[in-house]
Amino acid sequence: MKHYRKLATALLLASICSQTYAAPANAKKPGWVLRQNSQTYGIVKCTVSADGIKMEMGNVQVGIVPPKWQFTFWNDQTKFYFDESLEEFQKRIPRKTLNAGWLKRLERKKPYVETISGVKADNWTWYGYDPKNPKKTHLLYDFACTREMGLPPRLMEVASICCYLPVGKGMPLRVVGETASGTKVFLNTTFISKTMVDPAIFKLPKGYTRVRNEMEVLLKKKGTVMDEDVSDLYRPFPKE
Repeated sequence: MKHYRKLATALLLASICSQTYAAPANAKKPGWVLRQNSQTYGIVKCTVSADGIKMEMGNVQVGIVPPKWQFTFWNDQTKFYFDESLEEFQKRIPRKTLNAGWLKRLERKKPYVETISGVKADNWTWYGYDPKNPKKTHLLYDFACTREMGLPPRLMEVASICCYLPVGKGMPLRVVGETASGTKVFLNTTFISKTMVDPAIFKLPKGYTRVRNEMEVLLKKKGTVMDEDVSDLYRPFPKE
């Protein structure tokens, strides 16, 4: 009898301990916060963890979450939001076009490795060239990516897609390209730090109204002249 009592007590204590120390479903997880300058969005606070990607630009937020990597844009001031799939987002990415018959090439660039805000990154150059005269080239992007942050491979691929880059090289930290006016920095990371991340930050808050596109999230305002159709601003950029 004493044996059974001891066994029952041990089982009861184990049950209590497991309930006491079990991590809640929304427990914070290791991640990173980055501060970046973006040609598209301006100054961006980017938070990443295994639970997703979050970009904050003032009142405008973007959450990208696995497993389908749905994009959700929302405005905390106007309470408007818009969501779309990764495939839909990719369809409206501005494409870099090349002369007929030209090919693309991706190579490492010197210095092959550099440190950006305390994190080591690999340098790459992505360009087009004429196979009949390989010295004739056109820069698509010079960029630096890191694999040093311990992020899931698919998350880093989605981040590369957001920056219009080839996937598989890591988390983008800097992107430089050529425009009609010369070389231009499209993305630059100025701060990186480890942090604990609440999974809830990647999700749309309750009480928001869906609009027709991302541009309306950025510009549409209730009760003002901006409370009108701005879909013309959402047309794709002309091909370069």
